[in-house]
Amino acid sequence: MSDIKKFLIIILVITAIYAGYYYQGSISSYFSKQENNISDTKETVKQGSVSILEEQDAVIKVVEKTSPAVVSVVRKESYFDPFVGPTFADDSIGTGFVVDGKNAIVLTNRHVVDVENANYSVVFGEGEKSYDVKNIYKDPVNDFAILKLDITDGSSLPELTLGDSENLKVGQTVIAIGNVLGQFGNSVTKGIVSGLGRAITTRSSIFDDGEVLENVIQTDAALNPGNSGGPLLDINGYVIGINVAISEGANNVGFTIPINAIKPVVDQFNQFGKITRPFLGVGAYMITSDIAKNQSLPVGAYVQEVVKNSPASKAKIKPGDIILKVGNTRINDENSLPKVIASSKIGEAIDVLIHRNGREFTLSVTLQDLED
Repeated sequence: MSDIKKFLIIILVITAIYAGYYYQGSISSYFSKQENNISDTKETVKQGSVSILEEQDAVIKVVEKTSPAVVSVVRKESYFDPFVGPTFADDSIGTGFVVDGKNAIVLTNRHVVDVENANYSVVFGEGEKSYDVKNIYKDPVNDFAILKLDITDGSSLPELTLGDSENLKVGQTVIAIGNVLGQFGNSVTKGIVSGLGRAITTRSSIFDDGEVLENVIQTDAALNPGNSGGPLLDINGYVIGINVAISEGANNVGFTIPINAIKPVVDQFNQFGKITRPFLGVGAYMITSDIAKNQSLPVGAYVQEVVKNSPASKAKIKPGDIILKVGNTRINDENSLPKVIASSKIGEAIDVLIHRNGREFTLSVTLQDLED
């Protein structure tokens, strides 16, 4: 090797040593950051996996805990077939769930048990237990019914706990359990709350005018025929709604009655032994904020008619009045008159703020039971 090459090699080695010594802090910092980035990435993946597993475990626990209290509702009918003679049929037509195991009380939809001359029973699980329905109590306002089972062995049934639907958030996880297609008992689907405060019209056939349900929950948890009357559960296993309807022609669009609309009815049933509904006695049209702005009217419920001898009639409410407030609650886009009346108490005097001919005044109204 020539002296020139040796000299150049020595210069390069000295330069490399000097650069390494001078920039050693920066090099160490660079590799340290790379190691941290790799570590953070691994931790993120790990945390994501843990989160997914935790949700799966939570769903599994909810299903295991609540499924024993979910029942299939069976309709028993007899009819005469001219070719085979008397025929008996047991059709599994819906879902229900136990809310009072000691007194054998089951909740379901009213339309599940709407055939008057039929007998009904409920089946637990895959047929492990079956009980006849002794009495049916139907809510005249909501698509909701209470079933009293005929239990003679004195056993206490598993039951579900009613939750709180007031503070639901769009996007939160929900679980539906039901008797899908009348064949697959206690089928489980999972989804999210897709929307709140929806208003829908339900129809049992093309000849049915339908029933308007206000303030229902929309969910993408798959609901199918047979799911009606089953529970919608939160991730903690509390009932937040009763599944009531599906949207024809759309996938994963189901609707659920919020449980807070049902709890007062259940409480009154436990107290009086029947379904009671507070009754005002007016036919009213909602003046929304948009209508009020266009027509220079106050927001409220415009009274179109007053039922004779009703609480409204006795309080001197008249057609043409606009109901602005019931008790401490303003009637507006979020609080319709039926919703506010439904949450009021029977037999208790409440103040109703009225707008009539440009002036406002208060009338005292004592609500009655709708059945009376």
